[in-house]
Amino acid sequence: MSSTRKSEVPQNYLPRGAACVSCRRRKMKCDGQHPVCGQCDRAGRPDDCEYVLGSERSTVQILEDNISRLEARIQELQSAETTTRAVSLQPPYSSSGTPSPPSSASSDASTSGVGGPTRSTISDPPKNVAEALLAGFMPYAADFGFFLNLSRFRTSMFQPFPPGHPARPAPALIFSIYLWAIRVSPDPTIRSTEEAYVKRAIQEAATTLSGNHPKKEIHSIQAEVLLATYFFSLGRFLEGKYHVANAVSTSLSIGLHKIRSSHNDSVPNSTTLPRPQDSTEEGERIIAAWTVFNLDKAWALALDSEPNFRHSTQPMAARIDTPWPLEMEEFEQGALPQHARTANTVLNFLTGTPTPDTGVSTRALEAKAFVLWERVTSFVKKYSSALSRPDQQNIGPILQEFTTLANLLDAQIACLPPITSSPSTARLPPTERTRRVLVTHSILGAAMIRLHTPFAAGGRSESSRRKKIDGAKEILGNLLSVRPHRSNPPLAQVGWLNPVVGSTWVEAAQVLLDEISHSKKTGTDERGLSTFLQQAVSVMGDFGFNIPLINFQVHKVQDTFSYL
Repeated sequence: MSSTRKSEVPQNYLPRGAACVSCRRRKMKCDGQHPVCGQCDRAGRPDDCEYVLGSERSTVQILEDNISRLEARIQELQSAETTTRAVSLQPPYSSSGTPSPPSSASSDASTSGVGGPTRSTISDPPKNVAEALLAGFMPYAADFGFFLNLSRFRTSMFQPFPPGHPARPAPALIFSIYLWAIRVSPDPTIRSTEEAYVKRAIQEAATTLSGNHPKKEIHSIQAEVLLATYFFSLGRFLEGKYHVANAVSTSLSIGLHKIRSSHNDSVPNSTTLPRPQDSTEEGERIIAAWTVFNLDKAWALALDSEPNFRHSTQPMAARIDTPWPLEMEEFEQGALPQHARTANTVLNFLTGTPTPDTGVSTRALEAKAFVLWERVTSFVKKYSSALSRPDQQNIGPILQEFTTLANLLDAQIACLPPITSSPSTARLPPTERTRRVLVTHSILGAAMIRLHTPFAAGGRSESSRRKKIDGAKEILGNLLSVRPHRSNPPLAQVGWLNPVVGSTWVEAAQVLLDEISHSKKTGTDERGLSTFLQQAVSVMGDFGFNIPLINFQVHKVQDTFSYL
């Protein structure tokens, strides 16, 4: 039958828009073969062969957009530097070590913005104050995207040299740390200096890569990650996305996605990074790669926008070969075999290809959760588009992909440790482990909701409807399990969370709100579900007091609830 069908269709016929992106750009005749067309195969450019559908943008287009945006930003910064006057930014601390409000000079600087007044030297706060600030930041460091070795960082942070000295962290990183430390401080006097440090951190981040600090690339990425998380937590999404783009661009340019790659041509010759000095420094780079990947995916999904690091299953030069991350303590102990090599890390996970790199650390489970959240979201968009077309002859492959993703999700959820106790993650402080596992559970729950929502719509599948509700209950039930109470003191100190988790709470709450509304219309008793949701919203508010974005999302749920 297949030979008959081939004879009915001219061999040289290719529907409009079906050629690969590379052949379109080169105005060459494409045979449309998947995964690599004949033209690209003969030219030795298999990674350039990419197919897009409809209005979908290609990898090249996305990278060109990123480059144009960054070039415009550089031009903006350069123009601003030549037209602004010099203003000194005074340290926001008195000589006695007591925090004091910003001086008029620091207030002036705080309104200058990026590319504002030329920076003068700013001293660190007194050591005892700096140590207190850092002590307040460190318990939440991983939640804010900190990936460096804490012990080594702390040692370098308190070297007796001014910011900019090569023995100290890069200034952008120093001031980004101080910014978050001020943000989490309960002292209102210290908090009054926050805006001055925002501007200072941004100014330093804009010029780090043009400096000569020995670790400028890694420290620049770390500063950009911290700034992105900071702005996202405040609901300042454009600024957050800008710093994510910077982090992704630098990560790709220095080859963090190709660490330990088995592909001979994978690491660009232009990389500026020397070989890591030891397993700990290599671990910092591996964790950095996945931290940036997770951050980019998480907020693109939360904000319904395109990620900078495009779909990982496409045959593109930016695919990830870097192994799944371990915990920092494992890297310190040399747990990653010296001669281990990996490739197609994400693709192997999605296709179920067996690999020696199983990825079972807490950090690896986090990364896999974000991978699945993205793949499910991409799949749902494709599924919705297929349903909108009258010709549904391709529904079979879509249902097959649904089954594959559903099985992957179920398997990954089964691998997750419980939130309140886990021997496999005992090396982590209990509250840090609780926060990170809570976020991973929530991301997978949100992926479950998204996967089953189109199949549950209109009563198509009762099974999907139940899965969707179970996913929502799982998210909010886990949230209730970490509410502060005296019987479990560690949970009373959970405190700050990765702000992206708020999006999963809203998604889960909306599912239950819809179910409550449906129950009222059908006369079904919904009081138990209403009580459960009210309790969950109350706990959301406990976390929203220090994260404006979560606070906004909680009010959004409460407003909707009040109309039922």
